[in-house]
Amino acid sequence: MDEELIRAAGLLLRRESGSRRSWLLLRNRKRGEWGFPKGHAEGDEDDVTTAIRECAEECGIALVALDGTPRMLLYRLSDGSPKQVAYFPARTAQDRIVLSHEHDRAGWFDAKGVIERMPYESLRALFRAHLRDFRYR
Repeated sequence: MDEELIRAAGLLLRRESGSRRSWLLLRNRKRGEWGFPKGHAEGDEDDVTTAIRECAEECGIALVALDGTPRMLLYRLSDGSPKQVAYFPARTAQDRIVLSHEHDRAGWFDAKGVIERMPYESLRALFRAHLRDFRYR
């Protein structure tokens, strides 16, 4: 029996002010964990559409520019189901955040602040790989 892959997508959303870069993190209200804006695909929605829709729903930021190819995470949920998340690098000039009911806090953090708040090594590794790619642009 083939397992059904659960698909999600999100954004590694950054703002720039001069040479200063910061990334948006949201804190999940139930789990108290920080993460990037992301969520599950609806129907046959593609990853780009999912990532942009979820960002708008979770924090009110809909004006974004995608800025590179996505980084993929594949892992198993606690029930054993396989889950794949596509994280797209993106940027915005918008700084006003309107949180959804799913989150209780949000913030713009420098790279060190992002890594310190990531609850899982897989996310820290994904973000570090994003930083390595980003440095050479």
